[in-house]
Amino acid sequence: TFVGKVMSLLFNMLSRLVNKLIQNGDKIVVGLSGGADSVFLFVMLCELSKEYDIEVTAVHVNHGIRGNEALRDEEYAVDLARSYGRECRVFREDIPELARKEKLTEEEAGRRYRYDSFERVRNELSYNKIAVAHHMDDQAETLLFQLMRGSSLRGMGGMRPVNGNIIRPLLAVRRCEIEQFLEERGITFCTDSTNEADEYSRNKLRHNVIPYLEKDMGFAAVEHMAKTAAQLRDVSDYVSKMAYNAYADMTQENPGECIISLEKFVEQDIVIQREVVMIAMEHVACRRKDITTNHVEAFIGLFYGNTGKRLNLPYDMTAGRDYNDIWLRKCDCKFDTISKAASIPVNLSEKIELTYTDGKKHIITSEKKKLSEREKIIVKNSCTKWFDYDKIKTMLEFRYPREGDYLLMNAEGSKKKLNRLMIDQKIPKDYRDKMWVLAEGSHVLWIPEMGRTSVYYYITDKTTEVIGMTLEKN
Repeated sequence: TFVGKVMSLLFNMLSRLVNKLIQNGDKIVVGLSGGADSVFLFVMLCELSKEYDIEVTAVHVNHGIRGNEALRDEEYAVDLARSYGRECRVFREDIPELARKEKLTEEEAGRRYRYDSFERVRNELSYNKIAVAHHMDDQAETLLFQLMRGSSLRGMGGMRPVNGNIIRPLLAVRRCEIEQFLEERGITFCTDSTNEADEYSRNKLRHNVIPYLEKDMGFAAVEHMAKTAAQLRDVSDYVSKMAYNAYADMTQENPGECIISLEKFVEQDIVIQREVVMIAMEHVACRRKDITTNHVEAFIGLFYGNTGKRLNLPYDMTAGRDYNDIWLRKCDCKFDTISKAASIPVNLSEKIELTYTDGKKHIITSEKKKLSEREKIIVKNSCTKWFDYDKIKTMLEFRYPREGDYLLMNAEGSKKKLNRLMIDQKIPKDYRDKMWVLAEGSHVLWIPEMGRTSVYYYITDKTTEVIGMTLEKN
């Protein structure tokens, strides 16, 4: 019979996947919406539990969207699970309100809540896997959808049979096979009315594009697209492996930031470059969703543009080029807590804490002393700087750079603007106005992070008093 053939086919297919997807002793949470796909998956896993030592429990999520229809689905899922001697945990949430609060589409908010619910039950019951009912037609729709939105190679690979503790055992099964099996076996299922509305992109693909490709074009479109997605996943996995090796060699990671070596990046093939950029964006944004090839190509353009160029990206990310490095960061978190106008007066009895542009904190202590004839020469080192106190007329302060700041560069009195000095030293543009300086008015005595001092305050034979500044890491 047809049922027998289908059962044999599906059991053989699932049996081949046992070593990869399902193993003896597995404890599986099944997403059970009440639709044909999830009902078929639940029934098949219950049947397999007779042959393999696995445990199955169901989870149903009511999205609070379809009113009585949603309640019908909820009751059906609970009754179906009970008929197979299984528990069905029910979660209810107002997804439209959640989407509004989280600033997400209803589709994305619903997806997140579903998987959070599955994971919650998995943790509570100490289960090891979550099974969802995506099938071959869903895979074809995903491939087309990703193609139209300009996805990366990874996105074109579609859904993976295994993704962490999530398994998709039905990716080799057609929707028509699922519905025919349920019909022949007399198993009812629920129909979601929203699946018939063409206002959703995937529904348009499902109702219009794929039927046209299969019927009017005469191709086995779904099967071919699923095979193509599988091959693209293999290619993507290989490229990803090579890219992670390259990324580790060329990138410095900081919290909310990564810095990529321009020299090493441009040596790579464009395929590796694109994936390295995606890895960097994932590190900073903690996600890849909604990052398209347009964003990636714009980022790559920084490596071949001019120093100082900046680029705004999704998820409040900013990228820029500063000389031999390209940086990407979520925000200037390091500097948000201190105003640019901040000023810290130097009191000889107090310690001063400064946060450098790399986010590290340093402590500075100061002292004043008189010089005798034999102390005219004071040993210089990288941790302590000495300044001629006799030349200081007003209170010193640590602050951020201001317009008009300068240093004396030589004994002849040659001045250099602070901003020009930083440019010459290749200080990144975004760091120039966030680097602490010790100043008297517009005259900068010392730039601790750069180790530069003004010649004007050097100690001479005429110096009688000095101020010493000692720098130590906190």
